[in-house]
Amino acid sequence: MKEEFLYYVWQYQLFYKKTLKTVHNEEINILKVGVQNKNAGPDFLNAHIKIGDETWVGNLEMHVKSSDWYVHNHENDSNYDAVILHVVWEHDVEVFAKNNQPIFTLELKNYIDNDLIIKYNSIVNDSKRWIPCEQQIHQIDSFLLNNWLERLYFERLENKSEFIKELLQKTHFDFEAVLFMLLAKNFGLKINGEAFFKLATSFDFSIVQKVRF
Repeated sequence: MKEEFLYYVWQYQLFYKKTLKTVHNEEINILKVGVQNKNAGPDFLNAHIKIGDETWVGNLEMHVKSSDWYVHNHENDSNYDAVILHVVWEHDVEVFAKNNQPIFTLELKNYIDNDLIIKYNSIVNDSKRWIPCEQQIHQIDSFLLNNWLERLYFERLENKSEFIKELLQKTHFDFEAVLFMLLAKNFGLKINGEAFFKLATSFDFSIVQKVRF
């Protein structure tokens, strides 16, 4: 089990939410999951959680085990003073705030469908596949898959057209100059394409026009 899995499960709410309770049997109602924090500090910021009859606004910290709170020395870090809920896979020790009050803790392992865990383990532990999830693609609805592929196709065309539009604007809509740049880039293929493109843009296209015959 990795913390990244807990982030994913929490962000997309992939667990049984109707019966959530803390390790001390207080009812939990998630009003806002918060925003995942990519920097130092708690894992999710500005979450809104109702615990019992009170609504709390603050941060969430996630660990595989509750004891990781002390392993990571969070008890000495003021960045974690506003943690309102400690979300863990396994609760193995009580965690206390600086005021010596226990921090509300949610143990997730009993609220996640076993099929999701099996899929997660198969993806994480299978390093022989070209991509870890290749065996699951047949489980995707064909309508969704075809729509996704079609969207990728249009996004690729949009990206290419934006690139061409930028070149046209830079050359004051000199279509021949842009065609020359793109031909040079494609002659370089994947390995040398950028080098060929830089070469083609390193001089004025009017020079090519003068010597082309």
